[in-house]
Amino acid sequence: MKNESLSQCIIIQRPPLKFKNNYCFDKFHDPNSCNVSVIWCIYCKNKKRIIDMGESRPCGINHCQSSIHAEEKAIKTFLNHKGKNKNYEIYVWRWSKGGEIKTKVCCNRCTKLVQKFNLQNKIFTFNNYERCSAIINNPPLSLAWQIKLN
Repeated sequence: MKNESLSQCIIIQRPPLKFKNNYCFDKFHDPNSCNVSVIWCIYCKNKKRIIDMGESRPCGINHCQSSIHAEEKAIKTFLNHKGKNKNYEIYVWRWSKGGEIKTKVCCNRCTKLVQKFNLQNKIFTFNNYERCSAIINNPPLSLAWQIKLN
């Protein structure tokens, strides 16, 4: 009950995209998991609509990796829209506990995946409420790999 009242007081910052459809972002914000949960959406820039949206997710103990990154899920969905996806863009971000959008750049593994499918000009994040590339030079290892190697 306490978490419900806390989340109802928070105003979730909407991504700085122009929308024709009224998309509810509240269901993707949880103050307890926002430090690890990364949000992704596929946005059609011509129709100004969100085509699909989701978040990263942890994997079970018997899985070969610790989580499925938002970029991986977004790229899989993006590629399933073959032929229609020339006007689509992928956006990744995370929210703070207060509901503000935080920058999220691709890790080393996700950067390689983006490059494999030649999507460097299709994947973005937000920095100071402005769109910017989610691909950076010398991307960091994912948090799970950092923990595993230390």
